Amino acid sequence: MVESQKEAFLASQQPLSDDDSMGASNNMSRLQINELVEKAVPKKKGRLVGLARRASSCPTSSSQVPYADPLILEQLQNKDQRIGALEEQNATILAELADQKKTNLEIMQKLDRLFPDQ
Repeated sequence: MVESQKEAFLASQQPLSDDDSMGASNNMSRLQINELVEKAVPKKKGRLVGLARRASSCPTSSSQVPYADPLILEQLQNKDQRIGALEEQNATILAELADQKKTNLEIMQKLDRLFPDQ
């Protein structure tokens, strides 16, 4: 029963013209398949007979946003700000080291000119 419903669904999703063959997918999403199976499997005491328990008892859609704890979001934002500040500090240190390396190179060149034999 599920296979016939799947075939019917896929047939309805086929492109109307040959040049649009890449527009439709030949596969159903896992959520769509799960919904077909849930409709086909008999229920006993509100449970699907012969199937394992789903991760969530209520169906989810792609439009639903998972719950996010405001405290965790605030901590993440603080850490992002801290990471940004550390990256900026790191860039400053690297620039200073590059300047120091350039200065050291200039000093070495001057020493080589003053003392060519050594």
